[in-house]
Amino acid sequence: MIKVRCLGHISTSVGAGEVELDGTSMLAAEVVDRVRGLAAGKDPGFTRFNTLVMLEEGEAFVPAGSDRQVRSGDRVVLIPFSHGG
Repeated sequence: MIKVRCLGHISTSVGAGEVELDGTSMLAAEVVDRVRGLAAGKDPGFTRFNTLVMLEEGEAFVPAGSDRQVRSGDRVVLIPFSHGG
């Protein structure tokens, strides 16, 4: 289980401030894609290219350019580039 905290319009799109994803390991880009799949409506307004992924140990990156694995038990925060702070 991977816990994902959603900030800004990502939480509005998926209807929750935090979601849990089943799986033992996946690429960070897959995390974003799976959260996108939870969004109501046609275009959730965020992608792996305009979302910052921050891991609990403080590492932050754009998942489209990373092969970083996220594992079960990890806590992830998704921050849209347009988030106001």
